[in-house]
Amino acid sequence: MNNDTNSVLTANSSKDIETAAAEAEALELAVRAEPDRGVYVHDFRKPFQYQGAEHTQLRFDFGSLTGADYIAIENDMIRHGKTLVSPEFSGDFLCGMAVRCCPDRNENGMRVVSAETMRAMPIRDFIAICKEARSFLLRAGR
Repeated sequence: MNNDTNSVLTANSSKDIETAAAEAEALELAVRAEPDRGVYVHDFRKPFQYQGAEHTQLRFDFGSLTGADYIAIENDMIRHGKTLVSPEFSGDFLCGMAVRCCPDRNENGMRVVSAETMRAMPIRDFIAICKEARSFLLRAGR
């Protein structure tokens, strides 16, 4: 590669990073302006079937999470060889939050949401739930 090509690539990469940073900052400002909702109720567009159970709605009480939950989620990520840089932008961390704060239980009193349940969801539902977790974290950092 010649120097002109290198300069163009570096300029484009810098511009992409600057654009992504500006978009992240705009998202953070918009979310912080929203009212603080600790509980999110997710309605599935189509019933979600997983391991013989059908879900049409799930509740997530993000306001019930504690510092111990944060550390447990982070430790679980470390056990799986993942590094936490920014929880607001880590799919694994947001997924862990959702798992830990869903109060819904089956007839045996067992959690209906696990990391595997979250990963098996249609992407639209997974993203909506993670987006709510992200919004909760961003509002918490006001």
